[in-house]
Amino acid sequence: MIRTLLVLGALQAVFTGVQTTEFGRFDGSVQTEWLGDGRRMRLLADFRFYQPDSTEWLAPKDSIVDGASIPRVFWTFIGGPYEGKYRNASVVHDVACVVRTRPWKTVHRMFYLASRAGGVSALNAKVMYGAVYHFGPRWPAPTLPHRGSLALPFSLSAQDSLIRSLTTDEDFLRMREYIRRNPTIELEAIERLTRAALERAVPRVPPAFRGLLQEV
Repeated sequence: MIRTLLVLGALQAVFTGVQTTEFGRFDGSVQTEWLGDGRRMRLLADFRFYQPDSTEWLAPKDSIVDGASIPRVFWTFIGGPYEGKYRNASVVHDVACVVRTRPWKTVHRMFYLASRAGGVSALNAKVMYGAVYHFGPRWPAPTLPHRGSLALPFSLSAQDSLIRSLTTDEDFLRMREYIRRNPTIELEAIERLTRAALERAVPRVPPAFRGLLQEV
């Protein structure tokens, strides 16, 4: 639930934290105040998400969040970043996409886990994961501190390509429909989706609608 409190003339939003789940847990609640532009918010306290393996994702106090890490296609066909059960996930995802201290794929995987921890269904969390994975921000792999002139890669595995296989609204609509028809699809399979594969599986572009999918 989003609560708005008037504190010394500032509009403060508080997003309630979530209990521990098999997908991870949130620590604290999202406490914010709106900035003067009416769109961005400043965090008034630290907020954390812990993955099941105890990996910590910190959204520190004074961070600025605006949902910009959620791709525009998401807003158009699913809804704004603070409208549903994924709002807590969108806060830590926003911050992680700004600091970029971890690979982009790792950050988007966290968004899936945080969405599930926030109560989003498996089917809709997969649609949302497809949206951020294929349409969300990407960046070169970060590097660790190094000695001499040889930098060490953040991960020993190769960083995923920054080239996108899906880019259009039609791609998203086909992807959403494909996931609806295949609700047990794994995240790895969503990552491998291409325009050609979706056009074969969903020849006609599905009707556009705003919102998530009904459960199968």
